[in-house]
Amino acid sequence: MLASPGPQTTSLPPGSHAAATWTIPDDYGGMTSALLRRSRAFVQEAGVPVRVLTFSPDLDLDAARAMLEERGELVPGLTLHNVWHDVRSLPDEDVAPGRGARPAERPRAEPGELVCTEERADGEVLRQLHFRPDGTLAAVDEHGGSRRITLYARDGRPGRSWASAWALYRHWLDVVLPERPAYVVVDSKTLVKFFASVQRRDLYTAHLVHGAHLSAAATDAHGPLTVARTPLVEHLDDYDAVVFLTDGQRRDVLDRVGPRDHAYVVPNSTDLPDGPLPEHADKYRGAVLASLHGRKRVGQAVMGLGRAARRTGLDLTLDVYGDGPMRPQVEARAAKVPGVTLHGFVRGAADRLADASFLLLTSRAEGLPLVFAEAMARGCVPIAYDIRYGPADIVTDGVDGFLVPDGDLDALAAAIERFVTLDDATVRGMREAAVATAARYSDAAVVERWAEVLQDMTRRRPPSARRPRTLRRLAGMLRRVPR
Repeated sequence: MLASPGPQTTSLPPGSHAAATWTIPDDYGGMTSALLRRSRAFVQEAGVPVRVLTFSPDLDLDAARAMLEERGELVPGLTLHNVWHDVRSLPDEDVAPGRGARPAERPRAEPGELVCTEERADGEVLRQLHFRPDGTLAAVDEHGGSRRITLYARDGRPGRSWASAWALYRHWLDVVLPERPAYVVVDSKTLVKFFASVQRRDLYTAHLVHGAHLSAAATDAHGPLTVARTPLVEHLDDYDAVVFLTDGQRRDVLDRVGPRDHAYVVPNSTDLPDGPLPEHADKYRGAVLASLHGRKRVGQAVMGLGRAARRTGLDLTLDVYGDGPMRPQVEARAAKVPGVTLHGFVRGAADRLADASFLLLTSRAEGLPLVFAEAMARGCVPIAYDIRYGPADIVTDGVDGFLVPDGDLDALAAAIERFVTLDDATVRGMREAAVATAARYSDAAVVERWAEVLQDMTRRRPPSARRPRTLRRLAGMLRRVPR
């Protein structure tokens, strides 16, 4: 039984509401954080329970729930589910052993083992054995030759089976989402193809695109796609809605595939602190909040600050919050720039942005960098590379932040120099404009936009109408198309 949700301030369509992702890793990043926040906002702002659906056989659901509860990510009305956990939990009568099936000895788990994967010498998976907490065999997923998933009772009798993992997933959706119609926001790109295959009159699917779909080599909207985002374009018309975080990305996709009436823009929401605008007494203090991966190019932020400090002769400082595989390289750069401090990963680091005067973002690619809204809500002015999708959708150059050409270190240093030498009244005006911009990313504002999307989906395809199958495939649009 789901706990009671919060008071209703926004109206969502009645029925089941869910978010779908492959797993919940211990060190989850932006996509999972955004999924959990949106789901909480649905509960708290719209008064509807939300189920987070996961599909990884390796997820220890009890451990994941405990971790999320400890971090305050789960609220009453927001629940976490996993298809394989539910398979392991089925009572024997639901396993449905065949009439005349006899008990038999089956493999048993090692202590703490949930899944045992058997492979060929070349690494090809032969089958996966799924175990219950008591060590008994719950299911066998045969991979060799034809796929077959078979359930087993606790005494070893074989029960019902499915010819594919997708067939099992579809059955599970009917069980885990009993109230219809059901609305599922698909966050994980891993699940795009599966949910594209789910064609039910009473189930609506919306794919939320969290990252850029064009590869780094793309020079325009018709350039090559990333491998991970190719299914997005391939199955665009198999969803009731495709939701982008920025209008720029929506325009590029529609420029490629043609007009669509089921493509929407809804940003992620973030924490917006209450209270007066912080004083930001140290105008020369900057911050970076990013994982230390190559895509984030934090070393360039460090170099940009160093150049600005040399040009101005001012004692500029930079606090870097984040960790990752590029830390040694960033540390080497920081050692050459006075005033740079690497703090590593800091939970709740967004609150530290209230003490910073400006934020640097030097990523190679982003979906919608929520750190902008987190910073701007605290009066911290962003200075960012004008990369495809994200910065230009949030920042108005010279009004509430600064945009500089992608990868141009001199331009980055010049923007820092320009900001730190502005008069106090101008800086105050930019901070106030930044706070006003950030208000668009509140939970209430974002849930209201989701309500419009879900209601429009229902209007365009009433629950009694089946979604028409796509006759014209989009595969030809995956290659570069001349303008």
